[in-house]
Amino acid sequence: MNRSETMLLCASPRRKGTSAMLLERVRAITGGEVVFLPQKGSLDDLVLAMQKAETIVMSGPCYINTYPARLIELLETAAQVGGFSGQKLYGIINGGMPYMHTHQHGLSCLQLFAQQNNLSWMGGFVLGGGAMLDGQPLEKHMNHRKVVPAFDQFIRHIAQGTASTDSLYEQAQPAPGKFVTRIFANLLTFMVVKKLKNHGYDPDAPFIYTQEHN
Repeated sequence: MNRSETMLLCASPRRKGTSAMLLERVRAITGGEVVFLPQKGSLDDLVLAMQKAETIVMSGPCYINTYPARLIELLETAAQVGGFSGQKLYGIINGGMPYMHTHQHGLSCLQLFAQQNNLSWMGGFVLGGGAMLDGQPLEKHMNHRKVVPAFDQFIRHIAQGTASTDSLYEQAQPAPGKFVTRIFANLLTFMVVKKLKNHGYDPDAPFIYTQEHN
């Protein structure tokens, strides 16, 4: 099997969001192509592309403590198909809240997948407050002075094929106090309400968050 070098997989349905922005930053150094996870249909072609890659970088948002369900479906499909032979796997996950532990489960899922399916887990990067960026450059992050050099070091690990440790992103993003957390929570709520209104929904309507939307 002829292998391509780097596969950059975006698990977000948003092509201009933070997950895609982070992968573009990786691509600028490592090369490769950003591939978007299809939201419907078969995942077999994507699994085949994963098998052919030497290095796989997965980037996605944190929904409820982990990646979107479609990425978990991809991992389950890939595990059933098998055929991996030591491909290096890196993960990136970003979420609204600045606490690292609320997003780390996504990386744990990737690590478990790698360990059980003959891939090499090389580490990941958690970006707290990623939803605030809304696809803007990483330099716009509220903690950019520490986050930017830490993420760029993570990219160098990918380019060099070396493992990255959790301490790289943990040290760059210390847990905030209660006051900052309250500001984050209020801002995130404001952003959700604004997007609902922009799409024609009433955020105060009963069961708005559990209804199916087209």
